[in-house]
Amino acid sequence: MSHRLCLSLILLSLAFGGTTHSQPAPAGAPFAAEAKWVAEEDDNICGIKDLKKVSNPAKVDYDGLWDATPQIKKMKEKKIDPESTEGKALRSQAKTLITKTCELVRAAKGHCGVWKTIKNEDGRKITDVTEDVKDKLDE
Repeated sequence: MSHRLCLSLILLSLAFGGTTHSQPAPAGAPFAAEAKWVAEEDDNICGIKDLKKVSNPAKVDYDGLWDATPQIKKMKEKKIDPESTEGKALRSQAKTLITKTCELVRAAKGHCGVWKTIKNEDGRKITDVTEDVKDKLDE
């Protein structure tokens, strides 16, 4: 093979993100560019919502956080009807507290967003920050 042709092939390979000595991907393995985040928009608590821009998300057990808020604890202890005026106010305060606390943890840990449920098609593990958020709720 001529040197020009060989050099051209090397340059083309590099231009398309490859290397001349790369290992082949395992059969059935998705390319990194093809791996996609899967989540419902309503499951986003804070941070980036656009799944195309997600890079390092975290997840939480939202129901566990809900039950850990002082507002929901009060509602259960005093048997306040969730649909009453006081119950609605307490639920709103609990939701706001969870959102603000998740944002604090998200920023501190360097995550792009916090979700109730999110996964990636490539099967990567998503960091669970539930305990970190609960610890902040208790402060």
